[in-house]
Amino acid sequence: MDIFQMIVSYLVPTILGGVVGFISTKLKKNKKRDMAIEAGVQALLRNELIRRYREYEIKGEISILDRENLEEMFKQYENLGGNGAVKKLMNELLEIPTKVIK
Repeated sequence: MDIFQMIVSYLVPTILGGVVGFISTKLKKNKKRDMAIEAGVQALLRNELIRRYREYEIKGEISILDRENLEEMFKQYENLGGNGAVKKLMNELLEIPTKVIK
């Protein structure tokens, strides 16, 4: 085995190992960040759904556009792994009469 082949046989695996390690570290960091973003968005949606529930419960009516908006927010909340506590509030929200347009 000549010197060039020896260098290549040690150098290539070392470089590839470093690249794989770097990519692996970046992916783990990105996954942790992505999970934090998802949890944050879920928390914001939960907060907004609860706030809107309180608002429309007091008013006793809800517009059709607001109802559609809340249904879409809740759908995304569930897609992010939202739990059943907000689902109960959402079911109550859907029982609130739709505001009559004058």
